[in-house]
Amino acid sequence: MDERATAGPTIILIGGMMTVDDGTSIDSRQAVDGDPSSRVTHASLATSLLWWITAASVIGPVLDSAPADAFALVLGGRSVVELRPDGTLRRTGLRSFLPGGTANAEVKLARDAPLPGRFRLLPDAYHNGTLGIDPGEPGKRWRFFTGNEYFLRHAGTAIGPSVIIDTSRSLMDGTQITGKHLEDLQETRLFDSNVVLVLPHTHRTEALINAYHARLARRWYGPMYSSDRDPQAPPDPVRYAVPVPVHADFAITGLSAGGTWRDPADLEAARTLLQARYDLKIGIWDLAGNPVLRRTLLQPSPTTAAPPQAAAVPPAAARRARQKVAAITSEQAAMRAALDQISAHFGPLHQQGWKTQEPGSLRLALTDDFPRWNGPEPLVWLHLTISKRQAEVTGFALLYNHPDISISEYIKERSQALSRIAAPGEFAPNGTWTILWREQGGWDDPVDWPARAVQIASRTQQWKQEFHELCTISLEVIGRLDRRAARQRLHPRPDDL
Repeated sequence: MDERATAGPTIILIGGMMTVDDGTSIDSRQAVDGDPSSRVTHASLATSLLWWITAASVIGPVLDSAPADAFALVLGGRSVVELRPDGTLRRTGLRSFLPGGTANAEVKLARDAPLPGRFRLLPDAYHNGTLGIDPGEPGKRWRFFTGNEYFLRHAGTAIGPSVIIDTSRSLMDGTQITGKHLEDLQETRLFDSNVVLVLPHTHRTEALINAYHARLARRWYGPMYSSDRDPQAPPDPVRYAVPVPVHADFAITGLSAGGTWRDPADLEAARTLLQARYDLKIGIWDLAGNPVLRRTLLQPSPTTAAPPQAAAVPPAAARRARQKVAAITSEQAAMRAALDQISAHFGPLHQQGWKTQEPGSLRLALTDDFPRWNGPEPLVWLHLTISKRQAEVTGFALLYNHPDISISEYIKERSQALSRIAAPGEFAPNGTWTILWREQGGWDDPVDWPARAVQIASRTQQWKQEFHELCTISLEVIGRLDRRAARQRLHPRPDDL
């Protein structure tokens, strides 16, 4: 019997003491100087073969206790890091290490074209299109998630994992925990009361689970969103520091069930016993939860606390991180210099109304700006982006999901004309964002930029004509919305008060 069946979602944290490649010892649960979101320790665990071996020794027995064909859904990276003799890192795919076989579980959104036959459609799951899922090959114990994690709130139950192992950064970014982090935790990981979530145990992970418990108890009052990221800030070496554990005492160091912390000692003792005695046919939850079995078979040890002091980034990882940042900074400088030279040829584009937003990025507003929560924006615009190896122009409508505006249908009706405008470049309809023109050759390639600027400018007038009707429709819709808002202010309905 599964003793945790009425406890709600279960969260297992795996971490502990480790010795990394330069001989430094650190506890994964420690805070790290200058690293409020625990990037260093998270990256170390998420890419460590030693950590994954421990995780597999937990997940295997959990799947054995679940219904037939149970599997674990993997969110995050698909490789582990190994150290080369010269001190650089080499990545090796996880597929070769995970017992029980691997497959992919995929979620896709269908808007304009039917999905391949392997997808099962969930027509009522999402309001702005149809979601399709491919849970992966039956019998494979590990499924790597492919797709946008956002859609797990709509498709997670249909995919049906018994365990989710999450080594991604999406719940951990930012200097503070926000309501968005907790919302994503509850809706995209803990979407089923029987799911088991396995996470690397870092200082930030523990803070996240504490905030989750407080939110369940209606005692959490943090911000909904965070705006502490500065896109103009120079690269932070902490983001690239990856200590490589060469010895570790990883274990189940944290356990949450039913919205509260539980003592992980019994579950860790059950894991250790089943790892040593693979011939035992006893479920891990029975071992950990049955008083008789606990007394008879288990020898739990108290879970030691993490060191209270903050740790420094291990020197070898810090050195590799500085080298990585130096390479990134060098490439950024080369990119800025190249884009500055290229922008000197944008006169024909500026004459057509294109405005530079940042190096390599120009926008052409096709309507006036209108207020939005994140600042004023036009209703319809085109965007020119120059990357390292290509340049492309995309089109976007702000009201793309309004019932009277379907940009995908609008583009489909004009696909022949737009394809002619793009030629010999590529035209690629793509739902909300449509690639109107794309050609190979970017800021790091030998491109005749004066000629290319003239070519894009000559297409611009044609694009304006093709999008004129969409601009008119959008302006009519926004006018109706403004009038309705004014009526509600003057004559509010009872439910508006």
